[in-house]
Amino acid sequence: MKNVLAENYSLLRVRVLLVLLFSVFWLQVGAQNPNITDTLSDKIIERVLKDNHDLSDKRKSFNGYPYAFYTPESQFAVGAGGIFISYLGTSAELKPSKLGFGGYYSTNKQYKISLSPELYLLRNKLYISAPMSYGFFINKFWGIGDDAPNNDNADYSQKTFAVMIGVQIPPWLFSADRTGIILDYNHTDIVDKKGNELLLSDSINGNSGGQIFGIGSDLVWDSRDNIFFPNNGAYQYFKLVFYPDVDGYLFSLLELDVKGFVAVAPDHVFAMNFYVQSTTGDAPFYYLPSLGGPKRMRGYFSGRYRDNFYGMMQLEYRQYIWKRLGFVAFGGVGNVSNSMIEYNFNTMKYSGGVGLRYLFNKKQKVNLRMDIGLGSGGNHGIYFGIQEAF
Repeated sequence: MKNVLAENYSLLRVRVLLVLLFSVFWLQVGAQNPNITDTLSDKIIERVLKDNHDLSDKRKSFNGYPYAFYTPESQFAVGAGGIFISYLGTSAELKPSKLGFGGYYSTNKQYKISLSPELYLLRNKLYISAPMSYGFFINKFWGIGDDAPNNDNADYSQKTFAVMIGVQIPPWLFSADRTGIILDYNHTDIVDKKGNELLLSDSINGNSGGQIFGIGSDLVWDSRDNIFFPNNGAYQYFKLVFYPDVDGYLFSLLELDVKGFVAVAPDHVFAMNFYVQSTTGDAPFYYLPSLGGPKRMRGYFSGRYRDNFYGMMQLEYRQYIWKRLGFVAFGGVGNVSNSMIEYNFNTMKYSGGVGLRYLFNKKQKVNLRMDIGLGSGGNHGIYFGIQEAF
């Protein structure tokens, strides 16, 4: 047992080193690109001086909206949501804080209520986030691995309460913009296994649900010129969280999220996203890195493929075409595997699609989005949301 744990954590250290080297590489690329190193503060100060606006004129804004949508996960659903945007200070470089909220109910009796505050204070030197949600979900579990077969009896239902609190400040070490502490709590109850043979077996870790609590840290590099619809800049995020033994789950989770944006003309943007997530230890199946969903590999049911390691890349072109209406075209490749060294490029999954955008907050450039995603093997999905997928 000790040899297994030593091997796992040795592999984890190798992953952390590789990820940090990759992050440093992207920072160096950003430093050599004048379009990327233009900071938000430079652009706002220039605009203020040009337009002779007083910084105290930064106003609060609120946008609410009803919506209806269909996804493979929820089927047809109706709901309402909104976003409240405000500046918690008057400094020129201050980024807008936001409070997003929403809720929906679907035809398969699924529901979710969510609240997502993100606060920028002290000239962006203090960042606080606390996304939380509660819901009942009709989910699917096909098994673990990149070759999990289709199964007509993959359904199960769960109730989940989740909250993640993050507090970030400028770091003393590293050349990051912010670093901080993460507290993650999740309580999942497997309400009904619905005859799913995999979950009826005790061989699947987490088949009865339970509680997990994690503590970790993260690093952020952010040079985007707008946090809602960037034209230029980059965003890199690194996270490492350890989950001590609660309800029998002892594991760690590593995440790397790299985004880049280049505009060929104002609001004609090419966006790139490289994403890696990895677990080591005894994570419950519903916390394993999973392929699919409304943000990455659109077109696949969220969790269609699950395993200890997940890596993907997606590209997207965004453009406004008439007044407040816009469109996007996107494509992505990705896969899951038992470990990073076992990642199989021969079984890669592909996705692509198009989407419509409506600019409902012109001042902050916040969009409502509707995407149609297609995956291989007949996988597909329609997604509705607020803000861009990445």
